[in-house]
Amino acid sequence: MTHANEGHHISILDVDADALDAHSDAIETIYGAGLTGIVVRDALPQELVRRGVAQLGGDALASEWSYPNAGMTGGEIRVIGDAATPTFTAMRGPTFERYGEGAARHAARTRLVFGEDAHPTQLVQSVLGRLFGGRPARSPAYNGETTWAPYSFRALDPGEQIYSHHDDHFGLAVYERMDAVFDRSTVLSFFFTLQAPEGGGQLVAYGLWGSDPDPPMLPTRFLDTDALERRFVQHVFDLRAGDLVVFDAGRHVHRVTAVEGSRPRLTVGGFLTLDKARTRLAFWS
Repeated sequence: MTHANEGHHISILDVDADALDAHSDAIETIYGAGLTGIVVRDALPQELVRRGVAQLGGDALASEWSYPNAGMTGGEIRVIGDAATPTFTAMRGPTFERYGEGAARHAARTRLVFGEDAHPTQLVQSVLGRLFGGRPARSPAYNGETTWAPYSFRALDPGEQIYSHHDDHFGLAVYERMDAVFDRSTVLSFFFTLQAPEGGGQLVAYGLWGSDPDPPMLPTRFLDTDALERRFVQHVFDLRAGDLVVFDAGRHVHRVTAVEGSRPRLTVGGFLTLDKARTRLAFWS
């Protein structure tokens, strides 16, 4: 049997939340392509996980969900909060106004999900900062009144998947609102798992970089996932409720396999980059 062996090496750290300080260089190492990603087990307290799952599956937030990939067969996803990415319904990403309106509502939506007494954004700042040598981690200013949304809430329902792609979206117009002090050469992705599905729904990273020449493509101009599976080295992430992953999503092609069973895959996450001086970290969705 021929094993897939093409492409760039993939290396993943798997650590417990109480060991974060031993890996304070993880994000800078991932940023420099010396590491593909890190999984932090139990990074999100289980009480927050339980609250989030209960609220995201309830009626109070039903009207907050949007469907940015509506009409993409097998690839529809539900989100709360617009992400600064291309989607099937907005190929050039959200408008300045739409993104700004969603960002302004982020704090109120987060309180609905996690409760008035929770401080999840501070937790994200703390965890990402500790993986970046204790340096500041926060969402950058979007305009004079608000910041970029720190993260979005995502649901992948049974039968749905996220097709193979990489996440270098800095060419979208909305990024004209991001301060020029931040580096545009690399972008990482992060997310916390709130609810793992009964089966499937796994993040798979491949040894193919988005900058590599002649990637395997289908006539539809989507990446050929069958060819990726046959040819390229890969890593399948095993993520449980409460786990955090930070990985090199801007370079590495990746996907999420189709969700199996009766419950959705629920995550909360976004993207991150560093300033050019490597003194602070910015995260947003």
